[in-house]
Amino acid sequence: MKVAFIIQRYGTEIVGGAEFYVRAVAEKLCKYHDIEILTTCAKDYRTWRNDYKDGVEKVNGVIVRRFKNSKERDIKLHQRFEGKVFRDAHSKKDEIKWLEGQGPYCKDLIRYIDKNKDNYDCFIFFTFRYYPSYYGINLVGNKSLLVPFAENDPALNLEITEDTFRDVKGIVYSTPEEKELINKRVVSSGDKALWELIGLGVEVPSDVEDSEEVDDYILYLGRVDGSKGCHKLFEYYLKAEKELQDIPELLLAGYSAIDIPKNKKIKYMGFIPVDEKFSLLKSAKFLIMPSPYESLSIVTLEALASGTPVLVNGECDVLKGHCIRSNAGLWYQNYDEFVECIRYLSSDGNLRRKMGINGKRYIELNYSWNRVEKKYLDTLKSFAQSQVS
Repeated sequence: MKVAFIIQRYGTEIVGGAEFYVRAVAEKLCKYHDIEILTTCAKDYRTWRNDYKDGVEKVNGVIVRRFKNSKERDIKLHQRFEGKVFRDAHSKKDEIKWLEGQGPYCKDLIRYIDKNKDNYDCFIFFTFRYYPSYYGINLVGNKSLLVPFAENDPALNLEITEDTFRDVKGIVYSTPEEKELINKRVVSSGDKALWELIGLGVEVPSDVEDSEEVDDYILYLGRVDGSKGCHKLFEYYLKAEKELQDIPELLLAGYSAIDIPKNKKIKYMGFIPVDEKFSLLKSAKFLIMPSPYESLSIVTLEALASGTPVLVNGECDVLKGHCIRSNAGLWYQNYDEFVECIRYLSSDGNLRRKMGINGKRYIELNYSWNRVEKKYLDTLKSFAQSQVS
């Protein structure tokens, strides 16, 4: 099959979230199908500035077609429209204006899909709330699958979101909680010709060395941002640091979008390479994941695959679900629970070892690449059969 993956950004420099997911899946599936990436020239998700050159190139063996965005995002204007469509009475026309501001506003990509819709057997759109997914699915709905990466998001309430989920042929969910959320808020899986629960394969390098940074630490890994719950993490940790004399240090690794408190127990490492990431995961007492909104959480899966327990924000159903199904993590919903979980996990090495074993088993059973590849291949086979039936 010739399959197009449509994603707003793509490149080896883009290391998180949906973009990382798409690149990992594309590089696996290109062994079996003719996979092409249709994307924009943007690197920065905030502005959609055209940083890459438009045209065709190969990235790790996968063909990538890049199209220039017609304009950059006006962040302040977009925020005003977002407030209107998320909180106030509004029209579908207002939602379309919000979507155009959300971007990436890439008319050339949509024109390409329109002109070449007969040249691909399947179009897979990644993330539901962006301009290319809405307009692309509108053109090729019967030949399309959607991997929504949906969180508990006001955008799920929009009329244009109903259009997207109505028109797409099938849905690929990342977690049971995401499926439940979409089925409750937007569309029932029973109304779709195809649906599957897949997720992402996780691999830990075989030669991971122990980290030499510090001996006793909790690890936060990912974008340091308020939307990821980091403001609350800092508030809770600084309070707990005064209460627990032997609290492990807090190590932060990843790009930072907010100020990090100055404290002898908090260490910011910036962006780190992959080998160092897995060394830090291996040696951490546990991973802290304070985000209130996730559709999968790759870093949580990587921690479990590394044999490292996790402590997560219990307000996020996806993260809490991983903990319950794996029996490899704890969750908190307020400061008192946070500090007790810190105390419990920090002091009980035997508990952490048992959780580590459980986490590795959970990944092997649910998120090994063999399992994920097979599910994607079976889904594409079912999709092809549905096109001729």
